[in-house]
Amino acid sequence: MSNKLFSIAYFPPVDYLFEMKNADSVLIETCENYQKQTYRNRATILTGNGLYDLIIPIIRSDVKQIKEVRIDNSYEWQRHHWKTIESAYNNSPYFLYYRDFFEPFFLKKSTFLFDFNLELLHLLRKLFSITNPVLFTETFELHPIGMEDLRGFFLPENRTFRQKKIQYQQVFSDRFDFAENLACIDYLFTKGRDF
Repeated sequence: MSNKLFSIAYFPPVDYLFEMKNADSVLIETCENYQKQTYRNRATILTGNGLYDLIIPIIRSDVKQIKEVRIDNSYEWQRHHWKTIESAYNNSPYFLYYRDFFEPFFLKKSTFLFDFNLELLHLLRKLFSITNPVLFTETFELHPIGMEDLRGFFLPENRTFRQKKIQYQQVFSDRFDFAENLACIDYLFTKGRDF
């Protein structure tokens, strides 16, 4: 166990929560610049047509810090994301049990990406029984001391994060090979909350 530093993420990959659960304490980066093509505003799920990225649209502006990034609500992204999630997981073993926890996130408008993701992360930590303390950075440190820096570790182009593979029966395993490190809801809806 150790102290671990994470970037915020939208429905983070399974390994993200596994690493979080196995930390003495968790530090969430609040002062980094927003980075495109990351899990900060995207989650990958498996649908009947294969891997699919759910992407939260953001308003392009001069704002750089992650806490200041605004969600573009001119597009009905929440409706689209929820319908895609329902379609992909409606027949999974635990979807009906957990759906009422998540549906409210797709019925209300959120202004800031960080706030939306943080509220979602608090729910995920509760559902996965992750109880270690969560702290937030006050300044950006390129090379933080005394903690494992996982801010750049979880990237969509690198889906194999750790040697330990968390495998389980996925919804469309009759059509596709096992897909590593999908959004944590894939694991939750198909296997339940215990790692």
